Amino acid sequence: MIRQPPSKPDEEATGNIFGWRISLIGLGLILLLAALAAYRHYTLSVPVGFDDPLEQEGRQEYHQEKAARERARQDSLRLNRQ
Repeated sequence: MIRQPPSKPDEEATGNIFGWRISLIGLGLILLLAALAAYRHYTLSVPVGFDDPLEQEGRQEYHQEKAARERARQDSLRLNRQ
């Protein structure tokens, strides 16, 4: 069934239950948060997070060293318990 527009001009459409005012406020809020994220990304060099850190050159060693440090910390905790 294809939805037809109201037949009488004085009938209101029922498509948007919140009204255009709330919709425009929501759009403004989304744009404000997007602008804030873009500002932080460009000024503070905050990574966006789409890149896989293991695929980046020079970063693989960091994650391997971090895993080795974590294993060493867990081993030292085991030794202290014994």
